[in-house]
Amino acid sequence: MRALLLLLLVLTPAWAQYDLLVYGATPQGVAAAVAGAQEGLKVLLLEPGRGVGGVLTQGWLATLDLTKDREGLLQGGLFRDFYRRVGQEASFDVREAERVLWAMLREAGVEVRLEEPVDRLEREGSRLLALATPKGTYPALYFVDATDTAELAFRAGASFTLGREDTGLDQRAMAATLVFRLEGVPWGAVLLALNYDGQVRRTGAGAWGRSGWGFGDLARGYVPSDPARYALRGLNLARQDDGSLLVNALLIFGVDGTDPLALERVRAEAALEADRVVAFLREKDPLVFGTARLAGVAPALYLRESRHLKALYRLRAEEVLLGRNFPDAVALGGYPLDGQAYFPRETPYLLGTPAPYGVPFRALVPGGPCRWAWGGRRGGRRASLARPPQAGLEKAPLVDFHQLAQSSSGVEALRKRLLGRGARLSSEERGRPEEGRRGFREAVSLLRRGLFAGPYYLRGSLGLADPILLGDFLANLEHYYRAKGLEDRLRVVLKARELYREELQRPLGRRLLNQLLLALGEAGVEGPEAVSRGEAAELLFRLLP
Repeated sequence: MRALLLLLLVLTPAWAQYDLLVYGATPQGVAAAVAGAQEGLKVLLLEPGRGVGGVLTQGWLATLDLTKDREGLLQGGLFRDFYRRVGQEASFDVREAERVLWAMLREAGVEVRLEEPVDRLEREGSRLLALATPKGTYPALYFVDATDTAELAFRAGASFTLGREDTGLDQRAMAATLVFRLEGVPWGAVLLALNYDGQVRRTGAGAWGRSGWGFGDLARGYVPSDPARYALRGLNLARQDDGSLLVNALLIFGVDGTDPLALERVRAEAALEADRVVAFLREKDPLVFGTARLAGVAPALYLRESRHLKALYRLRAEEVLLGRNFPDAVALGGYPLDGQAYFPRETPYLLGTPAPYGVPFRALVPGGPCRWAWGGRRGGRRASLARPPQAGLEKAPLVDFHQLAQSSSGVEALRKRLLGRGARLSSEERGRPEEGRRGFREAVSLLRRGLFAGPYYLRGSLGLADPILLGDFLANLEHYYRAKGLEDRLRVVLKARELYREELQRPLGRRLLNQLLLALGEAGVEGPEAVSRGEAAELLFRLLP
């Protein structure tokens, strides 16, 4: 689940109506509200939309990104409870998931109010005092922004970058998706087709339990109504309790995730495209999809990217890939660094699979001029809670987050409480140290810009001594040339992908490398036949300034 933006400010208990106000009933928002209530706080969960569960239940993203090491799941705490209740499978029924989230909120005693978008904030200097919606004003001691677009943090003055702005390429965001529901598709035919593709044709497709993924060749044949706006990727399928299938495949480009009105308009327009997609599937694969019927679209878009918080610390790409941990880590991550396209028909992004890495507490604390606080004094009185969050924190002054982030005793008390609640904060697995290898400095620089592609099997490693695959080398060139609008060079790369399609997953040889360089107007390079990823990093660093 996504990290929270913590916006907790100081009030006197006599005026505050709630100890904790969580804005956004996303999965992370539900977790924050439930955890706060379990710690003895009076909690209000405000949601601008019509349901709880965010992208899981409103965006119908019904497959979990599960990450494991030798000890098991990296995700712990309340996630384990949710996972157990929805059946302990990668995919789940969205209606059951929403029922489970409501049950968790009721059991914890959280007050929930739906359809209450933030209208204005009441402040005293840099301090947030209350959140007002069209239906009421809610003062609180603590505020947590749990929206996927950081709407509350933005209004409160936090600083952000947009899309992939911090890479220096552009401000584009990854494509959004509208998930749609199909009825009338025989699951047995889906299982047979996908497992044949995966096991016999070695396409990477497959299916088990409720989950299915594949039909990539079929999807590539789809011609959208507006090729600059829509694309169809391989189908990710999640079977529901009623036998219907939720399909995550329709990509939408150029979506402004920060504009709620625009998002609803985009969703309505994309629903028409989903109808065209279903007609295409029925025509092109009648044995599997011949009786398919469109039975609705998700109430909300699946947004992959919008605002990125400028926090006290921002994780670097190499720290993620190589599995760095931190003394103030409050969570673990480890899911593959794969992402969707930024342009129609663009090769998807894959930078490898991280070793388990820590998420530092500092990465959740907004930087900039705003004074974000986790407790403290106002009018000479300390804010009191119904019950202290835990004994260790009772010994550490509840100061603002910037000071807490620099307090080893306060952070350690926080970590102990998280461990006590079942979180995992460390792993014995480590990344492969590669400092000193050829191309290390260049590879790290490229990785930070999303321009050093790597296969899934490279876990916790840049793989600098390994041969670079042709497809990975071309992907780096393609992504840069698309972002910079270098059309002539892009056409050379796309033609190479077309001509050598059957060799994309094979090592790049010297002869072909020099042919590519000649076609791009660059000088060839001498060396052994096999081109290592380290050498490729040096070359790409020069080609992609």
